[in-house]
Amino acid sequence: MAQPVELGNKGSRFIVLASTFLVIAGLYFSREVLIPLAVAILLSFVLTPLVSWLERVGLPRPASVLIVVLIGVGLLAIIGYVVGRQFVSVMDQLPNYQGELRTKLANIRSHGHFFKKLENEAQSLSADAGAATKPAATAPAGTQTAPRPPATQPSDENPLPVRIVEQSTSLTAVSNYAGTFLGPLADAGLVLVLVIFMLYGREDLRDRMIRLVGHGRLNLTTKALDEAGSRISRYLGALAIVNTCYGICVSLGLWGIGHLFGEGHTFPNVLVWGLLVVLFRFVPYIGIFIAAAFPLLLSFALFPGSAVFFATIALFAVLEVTVSQFIEPYWYGASTGMSALAVLIAAVFWTWLWGPAGLLLSTPLTVCLVVIGKYVPQLQFLDILLGDEPVLPPHMRVYQRLIAGDEDEAQELLEAEHKERPLLEVYDEVLVPALALAELDHHRGSLDGEQIAFVRQSMRGIIEELGEQERQMRLTDAAARTEEQAKDQPAAPGRPPPRSSLPKDCVVNVLLLPAKNESDEIVCLMLLQVLELRGYCAITTGVDSLASEMVELIESRKADLVCVSAMPPAAVAHARYLCKRVHLRFPDMRMVVGLWTAKGDLRKAKLRIACAESVPVVTTLAQAEHEIDQMAQPILVTG
Repeated sequence: MAQPVELGNKGSRFIVLASTFLVIAGLYFSREVLIPLAVAILLSFVLTPLVSWLERVGLPRPASVLIVVLIGVGLLAIIGYVVGRQFVSVMDQLPNYQGELRTKLANIRSHGHFFKKLENEAQSLSADAGAATKPAATAPAGTQTAPRPPATQPSDENPLPVRIVEQSTSLTAVSNYAGTFLGPLADAGLVLVLVIFMLYGREDLRDRMIRLVGHGRLNLTTKALDEAGSRISRYLGALAIVNTCYGICVSLGLWGIGHLFGEGHTFPNVLVWGLLVVLFRFVPYIGIFIAAAFPLLLSFALFPGSAVFFATIALFAVLEVTVSQFIEPYWYGASTGMSALAVLIAAVFWTWLWGPAGLLLSTPLTVCLVVIGKYVPQLQFLDILLGDEPVLPPHMRVYQRLIAGDEDEAQELLEAEHKERPLLEVYDEVLVPALALAELDHHRGSLDGEQIAFVRQSMRGIIEELGEQERQMRLTDAAARTEEQAKDQPAAPGRPPPRSSLPKDCVVNVLLLPAKNESDEIVCLMLLQVLELRGYCAITTGVDSLASEMVELIESRKADLVCVSAMPPAAVAHARYLCKRVHLRFPDMRMVVGLWTAKGDLRKAKLRIACAESVPVVTTLAQAEHEIDQMAQPILVTG
């Protein structure tokens, strides 16, 4: 019966792979049509908020669209005109610095001993080769030379080579230039027309898209479209803010470099180079190198010495490292829902597929793929590969680190979880489920004795560290609350305050008994730690103790409450044996049985234990703490 399912799975995977291949091929061969369409969609995302704002002000939609588009085209024209004039001005000034430029190039050549040696060797080799191939006419007088064979005469078998040279005319030159410039102009015009129509009929286009791909799932398709648009808008907004700040820093830095190291010369057109950085950084990875090339060339050619040149290099290096390594990975990841590695892979893929335009559009296009993978089950691998959310829950991540032998990273993960939520919650939702996975794999034979021993020993150390961290955090929070109360200030938001503790004079003895193996004892250590922080007098014993010794311990320790700890997969059998032994000796003992992470109907498990009708069965430490609190109330009342 399993074979058809397996074949079906293979068939569905083959269909997905084949469909992916066909989509990539379609994207490649249709790039001349799809690139202008993608650029138009991207620009419509940028301009839609402005159009919506003008409509809320009271302008009709056609007027709002035309005003926004004209403003955008005008800004691009003004920027192009200003930058072009500055380039022309710089080129006009270059002849005045030819002497300085030649001096610097000569200094570089004079200090390049290695390259100079290579150049001399190449020249000597060329001279030797020329001497060996000199014609025989240079032989000494009086020597006889062989007669030169006559040139080969043309024949039918050996015709003369013929080359057709087209005569260049003014019409040919005009057609060549027209082909060079009309293509980009036509693409720009097509993008402009598409943007206008998309802005004007954006609701109608969205409805048609929902009708086309929704297949009756209106709510799901609407969520996907809204999320894709929101992510792209956040990314473009974050990118615009980062680029603007980057450009301002470049302009200020170049101005300061010119005044500090320019020896009386100021750095020309610093605002233009800052604006150029703002624009070119919209192109991932290579845009900053193009934008930085112009200031670097100017710093090398226009200023005496090398101080300005190296200061300019340092400026761009510091800014780029700071922004790309510390700001962009966190900000862009949060705005797009993509990991930093996914952004790099997307840039490589779309550049290979669509060239420079693909590099510019790589992040928005990949954002759409991530959203599709989130809402389409068959394409969920896209969200797993490219998304920034953890694909494994915390308890699986901790367990994976432990079976890999990386105790330090597992502890770091748990400490990070502890900073965000209470200790009891960390134990119940992370550490106990991780321990249950280890026990299940050990029961199946996936973990050998050495591995399970390492996992258990590591968890003991982690529990001690987390308990110490909890105590330090409680002391810090208590000191902060005391200081705020002394100043009559409201409490600052932070960690929730701990649950109320028992009165100092009250003593409630809780005995925690592991049912069978070491994992039961480890969960006892967690519960013991939680109860001690609440003010209970909790004690536990090792699994090497016999059941009779555990029963005797109840009397010697004067226990008021008993909690039996049992971890699956054999939890019920072990808990039943120990619970019966305790109940036979102490019929009135208040008792709790913990079947940690147990699934299914707890009433059936309680019937199987058959210890006593009044004994509650719990599956989490929080439930065990609650039951212990309820059982402790009569003890606290009677004193």
